[in-house]
Amino acid sequence: MLEWKSDYETGVPELDAQHRVLFDNINRIGKLLDKPEIVRSEAACMLEALERYAAQHFSGEEACMARFRCPAHARNKKEHEMFLHILKIARGEFESASVPKRVLERLHENMVWWINDHILKVDVKLRDCVGT
Repeated sequence: MLEWKSDYETGVPELDAQHRVLFDNINRIGKLLDKPEIVRSEAACMLEALERYAAQHFSGEEACMARFRCPAHARNKKEHEMFLHILKIARGEFESASVPKRVLERLHENMVWWINDHILKVDVKLRDCVGT
């Protein structure tokens, strides 16, 4: 499970609050995996909500990075596109999978890795740009 820590802070409280919501959404998928049986409709709703929220957050974060002229802006945008693409592919695989739990396990693992890597290597670069 993902746990928030100060290392993730970007210097923009609104973005940090949104990151916490992303953590919560990813953790909900992790909790779903702990259940003996996955209800497809429940998981599909979670994936759809995560995709919508991530797209909304990414758009705002990209605008923020552009506003502060953050040098990580281009990389940030590219990584956001990659995340949404991975999520879209996983949703398609999930819908057609005979064993949807495997798809969710792989997706959850990838999302946990991605969000840790992305925030700690890209998003935190905003710290140096905010207020300058």
